[in-house]
Amino acid sequence: MPINKGEKMKSINAEQFKNMMSTSLYWLKEQKSFIDSLNVFPVPDGDTGTNMYLTFQEAVSNLEANNSNSVSKLAAALSKGALMGARGNSGVILSQLIRGFAQALKEKKTMNSKDFALALEKASEVAYHGVLKPVEGTILTVSRQAAEEAIKEAESTQDILELLQITIAAAADSLAKTPELLDALKEAEVVDAGGQGYLTILKGMLKGLKGEKIEYQAAKTEKKSAQKSKLAENIKFTYCTQMLIKINTRKFKLDRLIEKIRKDMQSYGDSIMVVGSDEIIKLHIHTNHPGVLLEYGLKKGQVFDIKIDNMRKQNQEKVERENMQEFDHSQFHNKDNNLDASLDSETEVSKKDQNQAEKIEIDKKIAIISVANGNGIVNILTELGVDYIIEGGQSMNPSTNDFLEVVKKMNSDKIIILPNNKNIISAAKQVSDLTDKNIEIIETKSIPQAVAALMSFNDQLELDDLKAKMEAEIKHVKTLEITQAVKNSKVNGLEITEGHYLGLSDGKIIVSEQDKEKTVIELLNEVAEAEELVTIYYGEGITEAETRQIKTIMEEKFDFDEIEIYAGDQPLYPFIISLE
Repeated sequence: MPINKGEKMKSINAEQFKNMMSTSLYWLKEQKSFIDSLNVFPVPDGDTGTNMYLTFQEAVSNLEANNSNSVSKLAAALSKGALMGARGNSGVILSQLIRGFAQALKEKKTMNSKDFALALEKASEVAYHGVLKPVEGTILTVSRQAAEEAIKEAESTQDILELLQITIAAAADSLAKTPELLDALKEAEVVDAGGQGYLTILKGMLKGLKGEKIEYQAAKTEKKSAQKSKLAENIKFTYCTQMLIKINTRKFKLDRLIEKIRKDMQSYGDSIMVVGSDEIIKLHIHTNHPGVLLEYGLKKGQVFDIKIDNMRKQNQEKVERENMQEFDHSQFHNKDNNLDASLDSETEVSKKDQNQAEKIEIDKKIAIISVANGNGIVNILTELGVDYIIEGGQSMNPSTNDFLEVVKKMNSDKIIILPNNKNIISAAKQVSDLTDKNIEIIETKSIPQAVAALMSFNDQLELDDLKAKMEAEIKHVKTLEITQAVKNSKVNGLEITEGHYLGLSDGKIIVSEQDKEKTVIELLNEVAEAEELVTIYYGEGITEAETRQIKTIMEEKFDFDEIEIYAGDQPLYPFIISLE
């Protein structure tokens, strides 16, 4: 019910709590693009606002599915939804803020001003504890200083509307000072994006408590969908063909034979991958003539472990499944009015849900889940042993629930997760607390790191030993990325113009040029040292001919032993380059 002008609000009931959060979500949706634009780095991953919105959307959807008349029960439902829907670092921190907020409201049927202030304080405390190395000048600072002001004022202010206005003013003041605490913000002349998101949520709460009418229901909002399947008619080569070839090392030298096979395969198809060790060569290719390639393999040695898949048929089946079975997030909505507010009860996964889930059969001791985007990258990771790919990456971060759903379906109790992006690691790490299965996260921040880790995979090792071995391998890889600036900015002393190409080394912007070819060479000039092997994954919209031209220039200017080229088809990044 709308509040009349001048009327005080001494408590918040269940209906008001719901409206407060739904309105806050709507306001966050309206502001998410602006929040995204505040990201410091001008690379195409400006998704702080989007990740906070998607996380909060899941939280409010779960809240709306709960019919309790208790603020405590509703806050617990809000917390569970946020936990499951957490995406990216900003989303995970927001989920921790909401978790603390809910913990402080346990056993509260309604909420008064002191309850609200204590909930904000507990929210900040839990969020700080949830971050390994808290950084001031971020959403953590803004939430803490806003809570401190709320606690101080709650002693004398019984009106929740007045208290919230004071809290918003404190949050705004704290946000304005974030550039003084973080040099990166000061250089880019922006405030912290996460802090702006937090302030936006508070403002939305106030609008909701004042009764501002909105035509919005969280449960009916759009969902961020995974990349759609390509139509079968767009598939150039029908058969995904792979085989192992055991060669006679007295007749063939392994390295030379691998290089020869790579060259020979160019005329037979794409998505070519040829790797080998000892006496075994693994060949993967998309082709229209698998029989011819089997004959080819027989001329080189003994052929075994042959696998030929019709990708047109697989694609058609996938499209049909997507059209018929849109994923229903409501299966995670707990409609039990006796929902406990504790974290343990929030995150329990019932045996019934596990049994109902479609199983993913794994025929090895340790399963691997990886995040990737781009058909070529997906194929490469699959051929290297990944059992399930979750589509995602830059600007498309999977939620904690996306990981959990796959983990539940797997028949393996030991699972390794490769996030392959620094902004996905935190969501993946939350999965361990939500399942009884033994989950290990290899904190890969790029596709080259994932490839290096997979090359050392051996499921005969104990999980702890395997994790240590895979983590050791990623330390020997340097990841270079070429992308385009999405805005004008100043980073690391570089004046960056929107649309120019950026060269990053292990996530740090090193060079900015108008031409992508020049960006690659300048980046290598800055960071290349004594590396021997270079692997180039060319992205969506980039031709193999363009990539070979860059390879030729690299061969002329640098003393690398070997330069390999693979079609990655990854979006946003024309080139991802591995140096080893």
